[in-house]
Amino acid sequence: MKTILSTFRRRGAVLSGLGVFVCLVFAVVGRAAAAEPVMHFDSRLRVQTVCLRVLDPKGMPRQLYGRLYSDGLPESSRPAIVLVHGTTSSTEDWDISPRWSVARALANAGFDVLSYDRLGFARSSYFDVPDGGFSLTSTAQRHMLHTVVRLVRRGTYELAVHNSCAHPRAHAGVLHRRIVIIGHSSGGTIVSGYPGEYHDVSAMIQADIAAPLQSDLGPGGGFTASRAHPDYFSFFETAADCREFNGYAPGVVSYALDRICTPPFVLTPFGEILGPKQDPSADQRYVARIGRSIPVLLTSGEEDTTDPPSLARKTFAYYRAHCDCRVSQLLLPNTGHLFMAHRSLVLWIHRVTAWLAHNKLAGHPLSRARPR
Repeated sequence: MKTILSTFRRRGAVLSGLGVFVCLVFAVVGRAAAAEPVMHFDSRLRVQTVCLRVLDPKGMPRQLYGRLYSDGLPESSRPAIVLVHGTTSSTEDWDISPRWSVARALANAGFDVLSYDRLGFARSSYFDVPDGGFSLTSTAQRHMLHTVVRLVRRGTYELAVHNSCAHPRAHAGVLHRRIVIIGHSSGGTIVSGYPGEYHDVSAMIQADIAAPLQSDLGPGGGFTASRAHPDYFSFFETAADCREFNGYAPGVVSYALDRICTPPFVLTPFGEILGPKQDPSADQRYVARIGRSIPVLLTSGEEDTTDPPSLARKTFAYYRAHCDCRVSQLLLPNTGHLFMAHRSLVLWIHRVTAWLAHNKLAGHPLSRARPR
């Protein structure tokens, strides 16, 4: 409790709304492992498949697979949130289960939420391009994120018929002028320099990554080249590797982590780690250009071996010294790298929605997602 409060102080004031919810969260966290929490969402919640037209690094058109989550029909008056996944991941990490989900909880909190498989991941396959995985760098992914943000802003992304982007589609037709981007792990690297490069979002949240600083790889992960696709790598060899890298056992929601850590694992393009953008100096320049109009929130788990508290605090200090932006930080107790699969997710949702409301990006006054 003390760590959370001290971390979230900004200029001597604690952001509002913590009180009753913290008691609720720690009641949930303190339960026996056999009584694992679940979330219950409003019956109006809708999940639709969306298709996003972008240009690949060769300038050729591609389709990205995505999902749109909304409380009832999407509305232009709501802020939109775009979720950017990390290495060996996909949209599934944001929506692990209908009873444990970042995307559904944010939608129930009054936001229209869009997650997508980055090009080269899962259902946004790039296997048909020889050696194409080497070209899918963080810089290339950031350019495609810019296109995704533009599609959400203009309402020109497409809704799939029969849940597939291979079928005829219709334009969504819902414009969103206020857009928040959230990136986890290597997705956090993609979003870290985004506001300073494009200045077309209302807020940025970076989770479990030290970008633009360098961080070490936690235990369990690796870079084993795929035999079928040598321009891609497998980050995990076994389910045990995945659990070791992503989880902190005392705080894990077991059924959620088990779902994420069940092979086969999503392959990752080698461009993610070998591309020309690996020098952090470019992102450091972009961070310096964010400015005060775009607030930034840095979140990470206190037990994350990739972004441990000592490094997370250095990242926070770096932003405060260089971005000239309104930056806040949240450290989650009993939480490993994949915060989405930990009990503290309830706290994360509440603190993120309170922070957005503080920055005039509120959804509903109070999320209707409830852990039990």
